[in-house]
Amino acid sequence: MKIPGIVLMLLCCSFLATSQVERKPSPSTQSDSTGNDTNRNRLNRNRKKDLIKDLDLSREQKIKLKELRQSNMAKKETIENNLQLNDQDKKRQLHSLQKEQAQNIQAILTDEQKAKFKKNKQAIKEGNN
Repeated sequence: MKIPGIVLMLLCCSFLATSQVERKPSPSTQSDSTGNDTNRNRLNRNRKKDLIKDLDLSREQKIKLKELRQSNMAKKETIENNLQLNDQDKKRQLHSLQKEQAQNIQAILTDEQKAKFKKNKQAIKEGNN
């Protein structure tokens, strides 16, 4: 009678011990395409940061750009979390939001900054191809 009781307790303890372990996939186990996408996104973010640094924005422009980015992030989250929209509608609205954001950024820039922005953006596009 004691042996089955001990075995049962050991099984319960081992079950509880293994259920507490949270297993996360290691970066090396991710697929190559996911890793490449992550690296590509990181490169694009770094290029965009460099592009903004090259524009030599004034303090007011930086503040406006930050407010614009925060506003657009909230709008993007609202669109993505809208359960009434299908994937195609979400994609369409996100694309529209992206166009709106580009127009708003252009409104913040001076003519010289717009020309520099366009030149640098074209260089980024050519670098991706």
